[in-house]
Amino acid sequence: MDAAKLERLLALAVRAAQTPAGLLTDYFSDLALSVERKGDGSPVSIADREAETAIRNVLQGDPAGADFDVLGEEFGEKGNKTRYRWLIDPIDGTRSFVNRISLFGTIVALEDREAVKSLIGVIHLPVLNRTYSAARGLGCVCNGTAVSVSRDAEPETSIIATGDIAQFTSAGCEEMFRQLAGACPYLRGYTDCFGHTLVINGSVGAMVDPALNPWDAAATQVLVEEAGGRVVTRSSRAENKLDILFGAPKLVERLVSLLRF
Repeated sequence: MDAAKLERLLALAVRAAQTPAGLLTDYFSDLALSVERKGDGSPVSIADREAETAIRNVLQGDPAGADFDVLGEEFGEKGNKTRYRWLIDPIDGTRSFVNRISLFGTIVALEDREAVKSLIGVIHLPVLNRTYSAARGLGCVCNGTAVSVSRDAEPETSIIATGDIAQFTSAGCEEMFRQLAGACPYLRGYTDCFGHTLVINGSVGAMVDPALNPWDAAATQVLVEEAGGRVVTRSSRAENKLDILFGAPKLVERLVSLLRF
């Protein structure tokens, strides 16, 4: 895909990710918001569904990306097995969202199935009004300003973020969490895409996030790499999910060795 096409699709992805911000902040303030439970016990609300619908309408309403397949957390996959596919998570961090914690976000990514990699990644944090965006070869920015990962190299002195303990349990890697806790004095629980953005802008050295769905990780892969970082993934013991470790290259190298990741 040429650079001009990629730039146009990146602009579309940013617009799509920002589109539901207003309805999400309205629902975020609604104390009467009804919350349901999915089969896996995770929370979901009408806000998730309306936001994904709004994003799909933007992506499928623009000729640049209308013909691509779309995979979203709430409505699954639709399309004809095209080479390029949009991935959507309308509210990454729904548990935070329904508990009135502002650290949730909207994710939109474009993947190249043939090359098995993400081409575009966008994370929008509605309450914080920050948009992280990247495309292959075009760099990574937050609200238009270039960002980069940290230069941290030592697990003993770096801030390391993790997903929830429940994720380590579902992925069968509680021992990995114990290793992190023993080796990394500044281990912190900055979960979901908010934690990912802290790595992207260099505030946190690295993050270990197991048991993710494809739509949770696709944007992060290109965002981190375009910000100068390294991403390592593996198939998770949690069915149809993956474990991901990413951040400053030298620090990731140390953590891969430490955790046998």
